[in-house]
Amino acid sequence: MSATILSAAEVFARAEPILRENDALFKVPGRLELLKSLNSGLGDFSQVGKFLTIYPRSAEEALRLARELHRATRGLPGPLIPFNARYRKESLVYYRYGAFHRSVDGTPGFIHPLKGRRYRDKRAPGRAVPGWLKDPFQKSRVNNPKRRGLLLRDLLVFKAKAQRGKGGVYEAVDLSVLPVRRVIVKEGRRHGETNWDGRDGYALVRHEAQVLRRLRAAGLPVPEIFREFTKNGNRYLVLEKLEGRPLLAAKQTQPSRPSWRGAERILGQLEPLLSKMHAAGWVWRDCKPSHILVHRSTVRFIDFEGACPIDQTRLLPWSSPDYTPPSSRGKFSRRAGTLEDDYALGVIAFQFGAGKFPPAAAHRRSALYRRTGCPDHLREKIDRLLGSKISRRRVR
Repeated sequence: MSATILSAAEVFARAEPILRENDALFKVPGRLELLKSLNSGLGDFSQVGKFLTIYPRSAEEALRLARELHRATRGLPGPLIPFNARYRKESLVYYRYGAFHRSVDGTPGFIHPLKGRRYRDKRAPGRAVPGWLKDPFQKSRVNNPKRRGLLLRDLLVFKAKAQRGKGGVYEAVDLSVLPVRRVIVKEGRRHGETNWDGRDGYALVRHEAQVLRRLRAAGLPVPEIFREFTKNGNRYLVLEKLEGRPLLAAKQTQPSRPSWRGAERILGQLEPLLSKMHAAGWVWRDCKPSHILVHRSTVRFIDFEGACPIDQTRLLPWSSPDYTPPSSRGKFSRRAGTLEDDYALGVIAFQFGAGKFPPAAAHRRSALYRRTGCPDHLREKIDRLLGSKISRRRVR
């Protein structure tokens, strides 16, 4: 059964009496933070939405529980559970056959039919019910007539670049123009990674579209929006595919050849652009190397789901922990100003100069500056960015 962190308590309150009455076997996350982590899909995409996992003893028990749980929780929100079959349209109840145990190396286990060979438990679309079994929830098998890869009649998706609870990022071919063009499609899923403020993947993508239009109008180097549409309850942006490579890949923590000269060059490129963004009245709040594309001598910026007006305060912290100011972590509001972008810019400069993230303690940073030969003027600039002196500035 699926649930968001905001609907979980109500889902459990309605489901628990049914499970208790039927003496059903089930498991549930002990903390909402654990459910939040599961719904992000960052650890294991197949676990998105899995709030209540129930283990029926027979097909008859499964049918009875699914019917009662669906009726009890109808209308409550929850994200789609990947690779599972949905009991009914808009239901929180999903089902699949699977292995109870995985092998020692973490690979999926096997489903054991009563007779014959074992079948590997594949977490993939259309694999919820093994081919050698009749689906007890359906009177007949339903073949999907949709042409694989076609999101719209003139939009052909051919590669998933990223998948997580709030949505996916895909490479696609836009067939609506001649010559055809390669594009990026960004997906925002309804109820995907719903946060404490109620914003889900759908809301984030819709917000990002508004930000991108404002930033392009201000002359910032961000992708152009070709199309925006809703399908199957999810929100989609069709974006310009930018040339270039990220400053650092998402899982890369340091450049191959760190140097303070390189750090100063990068700072010289990024600082004027961020100042221009702030002058336009916006704070990025997700400034990090994987979101900065370099092509020849130019840089372009991507991912603006967390961006906000410079003086907006009623927002949860954003960005990756390594690029989030320590004073902002775990807070349920943000300070007005440019604190997040200033701090992230300082972290990036330090990364490219020293080859590691800056230590929180000033004396440890100083030791690294001395050991790696950082020029005094650059050290002072980076320390100002990492500190609080310029984080209170306003742009009107």
